[in-house]
Amino acid sequence: MPTVHQNIAKNITLLRKANKWTQGDLAEQLNYSDKSISKWERGESIPDIEMLCEVAKVFNVSLEYLTTEHNEKEIINDQNKKELLIRDLLILIMYCVTVYFISTIVFIYPTIRNPENARLFWVSYLYALPVCAFLCSRYAKKKNIWLMRMISSSMLVWTLITAAYCTTVIAGLKMFWLLFLIGVPLQAAICLYYFWKRTF
Repeated sequence: MPTVHQNIAKNITLLRKANKWTQGDLAEQLNYSDKSISKWERGESIPDIEMLCEVAKVFNVSLEYLTTEHNEKEIINDQNKKELLIRDLLILIMYCVTVYFISTIVFIYPTIRNPENARLFWVSYLYALPVCAFLCSRYAKKKNIWLMRMISSSMLVWTLITAAYCTTVIAGLKMFWLLFLIGVPLQAAICLYYFWKRTF
């Protein structure tokens, strides 16, 4: 069974190659000498605990990950998953930007035709919020990020209620502030559901 010393040497080498970095590239990231990187990878020496933390930070892994045994395929898969996570997050941001672009069109077009319409159509920006919250919730579900899913579900409830309330105010309806009371049990139910799911 490989020693911790050997695991560190092998993991640094595999993580560097998975990121398609040279020893010089890694040395530049760490502000360290490439000769030291070469010694680490050959197992002639290992980084001290402070530098090991920096190495883990650069590769976006834990200290435990650096010190335990992994094969090449596993490391490549782990690095690819992180790249996919970032890619999907950028796609989510693009979707949200598109939602706000559509909201802007919905606001500007009738306002250009009649400036008085600005008083009515500004709520299009408010309705964009629950749509974005829904998109975030779907992303969190796909990536299995429970805290993000709980927060985005809460945002969905409160932004939808706020948008509905503002619409009733514009329409001249009264007493619709009571809509916010619906949000209280819904928020409690969301928190209980996700904490229960997380615990059990």
